[in-house]
Amino acid sequence: MTRLAGKQAVITGATGGIGEAACRMFCAEGASVIGADVADARGQQLEEELRGDGLDFSFVRCDVSSSADVAALAQEVEIRFGGLDVLYNNAGVILGKPLCDISDEEWEHVIGVNLRGTFLTMRALVPLMRGRQAAIVNTASGLGLVGSEQMTAYCASKGGVVLLTKAAALELGPDIRVNVLCPGVIDTTLPHAALAELPEDVRAAIFKGWADSHVAGRIGRPEEVVAAAIFLASAEASFVTGVALPVDSGVTAR
Repeated sequence: MTRLAGKQAVITGATGGIGEAACRMFCAEGASVIGADVADARGQQLEEELRGDGLDFSFVRCDVSSSADVAALAQEVEIRFGGLDVLYNNAGVILGKPLCDISDEEWEHVIGVNLRGTFLTMRALVPLMRGRQAAIVNTASGLGLVGSEQMTAYCASKGGVVLLTKAAALELGPDIRVNVLCPGVIDTTLPHAALAELPEDVRAAIFKGWADSHVAGRIGRPEEVVAAAIFLASAEASFVTGVALPVDSGVTAR
């Protein structure tokens, strides 16, 4: 498959479960990819692995919540690519905590990475995407569409990404399409991190509840989310913009 042949892409959160799958799958579809993340050692290792497989991948360290880091990323993209066809905003963090227990620092971190980071990368990279029939794929969550107990900061950040996407789609189109994915519970480190402080039996019960809430009877796989991202990034979605696409096996359909 070469649905992204000749395309130049940036993927943030490149060393996470979904991000790493995205780097591999975007490259396999023919894209030249710059992966950005704060996990420098793993990023460098991923670059060696993918280049060893003959794929066109480079890693750049970038904290998406930092204007300076994002500006440096944009400069690197311009130097290496000259322009940009696809931006996949995948970087994210999660926090499961009662509203009244969330510290200022925790709130700022969640909003900073999830919402501010999406805004900063779009602001910095959109000028490199003009005139190329480009695509932006943002990442929200099913919890950007519905609420959940003890997830107020996360829901606020992801709900913001949904409306940021819709507004940007209207502003940047038809030159740049902008869509957002809203995954359900996916088998990555993030849901495990959200429950890290709970006893093992409680975590197991919650994971079972999550699995049961999906029509498929299980939580999702990173590759299933990336498949949707590739569709939105490709010419197959040329008439799709401003869409918040759930990839959640029916959770938000209930």
